[in-house]
Amino acid sequence: MRFRNRRHAAELLAEALLPLGLEAPVVLGIPRGGVVIADVLAERLGGTMDVVLARKIGAPGNPEFALGAVAETGEVILQPYAYRYAGEAYIRNEVARQLKVIEERRAKYRAVRPKEPLTGRQVVLTDDGMATGSTMEAALAAVMTEAPARVVVAVPVAAADAVERIKSKTEIVVLYVPPVFTAVAAYYDEFPQVSDEEVVALLAKWGRRGIREA
Repeated sequence: MRFRNRRHAAELLAEALLPLGLEAPVVLGIPRGGVVIADVLAERLGGTMDVVLARKIGAPGNPEFALGAVAETGEVILQPYAYRYAGEAYIRNEVARQLKVIEERRAKYRAVRPKEPLTGRQVVLTDDGMATGSTMEAALAAVMTEAPARVVVAVPVAAADAVERIKSKTEIVVLYVPPVFTAVAAYYDEFPQVSDEEVVALLAKWGRRGIREA
């Protein structure tokens, strides 16, 4: 299965989510690619869109290989193999470095879109795909601290082991689980990098809606 681009993937994902009967969900995208998915899902599901900030902890010399991830609330998820590739000092420093990036992004994003409260709400947590699932796990841990009524993780494509780990924690909807997973980008015809400016523009759109509705 292949997707033309993130918006095409999100349209198909929305079709799979509609039967769940979610009521005005808060759709949380993981920046940056996940925010494009979240924008479409929020429109189609009659909800609102926001972000949850989480960053992968990359391996030494190979930042794309996730040893784990850290969320904006400070939750750190480490994969069982993490210490085979890096020492405690490296991981501690990398966590601090990623938290700094998160703080910078939070300041930029929250300037245009105040955080949407999650307590007692139905939540859809999304990204453009899951490889190790580390970032999603960290984001999910952050979301759970706010006691939402229901959380559904929804992604277009994911590795099988990542799906199993998330499934043990909450509901999950995945359109395609490849028999041999390579990389998220491999399942898209177009997979451009999403800029901070694009994220800010989408958040500003939903922020303005909140002001009008208030």
